[in-house]
Amino acid sequence: MDEPPLRAVVIGAGASGAAAALLLARAGVPTLLAERARRVGGSARAYERDGFRVDARTYMLCRGEAGPLGDVLRRAGQADAITFCEGRDPAALAFAGAARGARGDGPRARRAVVPGELRRLAGFARDLARGLDLAPLEAARAARLVAHAASMRDADLAACDDVTAEQYVARFLARPAAAAGLAGLLALPLLLPGAEASAGEALVALRQLVRGGQPRYPEGGAARIPDVFTRLAQGLGAAVWTSSTVRRVLVQGRRVCGVELADGTTVAARIVVSTAGLPTTVSALVGEAHFPELYVAHVRALKPEPRRVEVKIGLRRRLVAASALAGLDGGDGASPSPFYAVVPTSFDPSLAPPGHELLCACAVAGAGGGASVDGLMRALARAVPGLLADVVFVDGTVEDGAEAPGAPGGERALGTAQTPGQVGRARPAVHTPVRGLYLAGRAAGGRGAGMELAASSAIECVDRILVDLGRDLGAPPRPDLTEIAGDLLERAAVSTLSWIARPPG
Repeated sequence: MDEPPLRAVVIGAGASGAAAALLLARAGVPTLLAERARRVGGSARAYERDGFRVDARTYMLCRGEAGPLGDVLRRAGQADAITFCEGRDPAALAFAGAARGARGDGPRARRAVVPGELRRLAGFARDLARGLDLAPLEAARAARLVAHAASMRDADLAACDDVTAEQYVARFLARPAAAAGLAGLLALPLLLPGAEASAGEALVALRQLVRGGQPRYPEGGAARIPDVFTRLAQGLGAAVWTSSTVRRVLVQGRRVCGVELADGTTVAARIVVSTAGLPTTVSALVGEAHFPELYVAHVRALKPEPRRVEVKIGLRRRLVAASALAGLDGGDGASPSPFYAVVPTSFDPSLAPPGHELLCACAVAGAGGGASVDGLMRALARAVPGLLADVVFVDGTVEDGAEAPGAPGGERALGTAQTPGQVGRARPAVHTPVRGLYLAGRAAGGRGAGMELAASSAIECVDRILVDLGRDLGAPPRPDLTEIAGDLLERAAVSTLSWIARPPG
């Protein structure tokens, strides 16, 4: 067989696929971005309803220009192509019936405002302890946990990769209910229960948030990310085919030679980047016979992302008074359940009619199940008094990761859960045993959470492709002065918190 042409086919035009296509096109690699839907975006799509522009999925706040989304734009030479807005209000934690249960608080949840500056961590630790109903000694130990987490270096984080968030918190809080509550909050960026999430990966996400400064959200909503990445890729010569489902990846002699579309069209290529998830890529797109048995067994054993519940709420007026809201809710007499909500209109008011507010929230059931649309709505109603009286619309969905919706050929495919044994060095690699076949997205590579994880994975994937092509990635980056300054500030904060948190006597 002749050598296939130097062409890359990227399967799935979500955030990671669009980022990979953009970076490959920027590197001079002829690129085709194939998307099964009629529009690009994958899970990062949006829809219009009653004058609102609604992100179909709830996304974590990002670091904007300072994070991997900004890195993709800088590498493409388009640093200003997306505006990342700061919220009008700080993020907050809400507690309704958390830990030992509310003590006559009524429907109004207690709150702890997330600090935008390290010097305010002590006050946040105090409010956090109050919200979790911690005893004085437990509060002191929780403050030590905050101090410890803020000061951790890469080696410290790696040592926590293979323990759960709950096991990590239990080192500081002996009472199981208190440890479970705090671990649930720590694991929220990964959208996993504290008993399942990797503590190391959760702490990576926490450190990124602390060091990233004021949280941001893309102007125009999260769907703008893949839209802009795709447009920039096209400007660099990449072809974008929508309504084009990749039926299979063509392989000969354990080497990629192209793809075949659902309509029978074949595209010869030396490189294929799949964002369709590992199980789908290996079993459906390529075929297990093309991989070593040990690799197939490893892929089959991976834990997928858990079931998640999504709620989108349009409101007639501003009620939330926070750019994001995370919390624990045990108001139904059940164990406290973590939830997360972002208020896109706190960043970009144009996403709703004048004076209105948009709230996007999610909760994760995990292996034990339990989350529901109704339960999440009740939790939000307790966290935001008056919510139900001002509703314009409510859109609720349940997304079961085990069903791998959208695969093959779509960004909404199965991701790899960030659990012990599946993060850090144990995270599935962006390259595979099939020469020329690479992975990007929530299934492999990258660190962090949300869309930043997708962008981080795409960067790692393209760097590996370029290295395999014999390209020079350039000189090592210079030391980041912001990072160094952040380390010094954190050490000062740790010293202060350690003194504050000393138990009496």
